[in-house]
Parts: sequence; structure tokens; C-alpha cells
Amino acid sequence: MSQSLRDSLFSGKLKNPLKQTEVAKDSAKKVSKDSAEIAITKKDVPSSALAENKSVTEGQKPDDTMPDSLNKLYYAKQKAWKRFIDQQTMIISSQADESRKVKKGEYYIEFDYEIGINGRVKASNITCSPQNEFLIETVTDIMSRPPVLAPPVYGDGKPRAIAAKQQMTILKK
Repeated sequence: MSQSLRDSLFSGKLKNPLKQTEVAKDSAKKVSKDSAEIAITKKDVPSSALAENKSVTEGQKPDDTMPDSLNKLYYAKQKAWKRFIDQQTMIISSQADESRKVKKGEYYIEFDYEIGINGRVKASNITCSPQNEFLIETVTDIMSRPPVLAPPVYGDGKPRAIAAKQQMTILKK
């Protein structure tokens, strides 16, 4: 009995659960694959199956996880972005205090921005509630020269552009 079990195991009919290996040791993504699947070589698979597999892998959805180990620069640049927004909020608030175009009260400014693959930031869709053209123009002017950020690197090792929203609160006393 034990001899037939050993023969079945080594002939590939049974899979050994102890031979699973951990592929990624990152906190954001853990994957385990069977070592028997990894051990398949190119000569064991017919060329028609390789062609079919290639077309399947090209059409697969990209890996959307953001491993921490690949994004240290991205997170550092996000802190720089937060400092930039905080500084600009103080500057816009002081300009609003000096301007007669802005009435007393709280203004909520929201805009969309995109970090390109090259790290350039493009702002769009700037809105102000309650509506104030002076504040919109000021934010548009400031966002024409934002800092260069790092795009996030995803699980497949490639950086991609990312879209986000930013909110600012301006208080005129």
C-alpha cells in the first residue's frame, strides 16, 4: 500500500501539499503556488498550448495591488503633496482675507488631479462651494505649478497614472 502511494505521489497523480512555496513576501500581496506547476518546462508543453496561454496572459487584468516595498518614494512624495496643499491653503486664506471679492464665511474647494507616469500633476474640474470666481482662479493659478510627484508602482512592477481628488477649506474672517 505504501509503495503504491509513493509511486502515485512521484508520478504526479497526487500533489504534495507540503511543497507549496510563498512567491511574494510583501505585506500587500501574498500568493502561494504549487511547486509542481512551477516546475513545468517549455519542452513539456506543446507549442499550440503556449500560444493560447500567451494570448490569455496578454488579455488579463493588470495587478492592482500596491506593494509597500515598491512605493516608498510614492508615499514620501504624498507627504510633500500634503505639505504643498497645507501651505497653499494658508496662502489662499490670506489672499482671501485681503480681497474684497471674497465674502466672510467658509469656502470648500475641491478639484480632481492626475499624477502622470512622469510624475507631473494635472489639475482639473475645480469647484468652489459657495461659488467664488476669485478662489477658483487662485487655485487654478497655483495648480499650474504643482510639485512633481512619483506615480504609484503596482504589483506588476510598472508605474501607472493615478487620478485623485483634493479638498481645501478656506475661511475668511
